Amino acid sequence: MPRRLLTPLFVALSLICLTTGRATPAAAQDAAASPAAETESSDESPAKASQPAGKADDKTKWIALPTTAEGPWENCNFGGDGEITFEDGVAKLGFGDPLTGIRLTKEGFPRENFEIQLQARRTSGFDFFCGLTFPVGKGHVSFILGGWSGGVVGISSIDGRDASENETTDFRTFENEQWYTVRARVDEKTIQCWIDDKQHVDVERGDHEFTIRNEMDPSLPVGIAAFQVTSEIRNVRYRKLDSADTTPKSGSQP
Repeated sequence: MPRRLLTPLFVALSLICLTTGRATPAAAQDAAASPAAETESSDESPAKASQPAGKADDKTKWIALPTTAEGPWENCNFGGDGEITFEDGVAKLGFGDPLTGIRLTKEGFPRENFEIQLQARRTSGFDFFCGLTFPVGKGHVSFILGGWSGGVVGISSIDGRDASENETTDFRTFENEQWYTVRARVDEKTIQCWIDDKQHVDVERGDHEFTIRNEMDPSLPVGIAAFQVTSEIRNVRYRKLDSADTTPKSGSQP
């Protein structure tokens, strides 16, 4: 082959190799946008998927309070308690006369700026299956699910008025054998409570006095009780909140 033809042929072959061996900018963008380029999985376990989404600016981690025989719980000893057993991470509260419950033995639970969450279900009966007692500053309240023969939701007590007669009084139907996610949040200004994705309590603390009914005293400082029903509790956890965190707007998830 004449020498003068070698140079154009070499240049042409080089251009072909460069073109086929490198993706164009448009092709690179398409590849980055494709599902195969994603590095995070969107799959969630059933337990994780059942929890309300947390605030994006909440940086503190959840601390588990396992409902196991070795966990940080003991019998409330109300008097007339039903049997309490732990199985596969579930605390099973037997039928009480009238109350059965467990209380937290772990020290250092916060009195301000925290959230606590759990899952509960009623397995038989028709009264409250979860009375979650927790601190509010120097006082305490109980978030009641299904009280007063099964339908009342609210916190006891505000200025001496219990969940059936204060501004948090609400009504809801609860099905036996169905798990409900319960969440309570206390910050410097408000008390807020949710069941699943519905907010039931949003109370300004102000000058109110927060107390619990006398019969719930054995559940202090943090406890979970049931009234003449059998119920189950699992996935209890809490976290501290930065005091600078703002209170979520009414009706929103925390």
